[in-house]
Amino acid sequence: MLSNKMLDLILEELELEEDEEFEIKNVCYNHRINKNGLEYFFDDHWDRSIYLSELLSGELEIFKLPFVPENETYYVPDISIANLYRKIWNYGTKHDKHRIEHEICFKTKQAAIARAKEVLKLIEKGDE
Repeated sequence: MLSNKMLDLILEELELEEDEEFEIKNVCYNHRINKNGLEYFFDDHWDRSIYLSELLSGELEIFKLPFVPENETYYVPDISIANLYRKIWNYGTKHDKHRIEHEICFKTKQAAIARAKEVLKLIEKGDE
């Protein structure tokens, strides 16, 4: 079991949140990190994984999974307004499904703003 301090350090180093699911390159199954350490999902349950030291040493690469909002709010980039994001509740509409399919749903407004700024930079480059 990881201490809170150790868990926080690992999550910060790997740029993850507690229980955020991710993939590891060339390793099957989704993984997550929490107080139990590194776990993988297999056969309908979470079990301990052996790859934590390889992740921390950089030997293995993490692939973050796109955020999929369930019954919750999410944020989308919006370059047409000053704050560069909109906060939306997922009602499961065709618009929600479209945003999820195209991976433009974000858990935080900071992530949506960052994507909006990326889009603005691409637009600026196109004007050159």
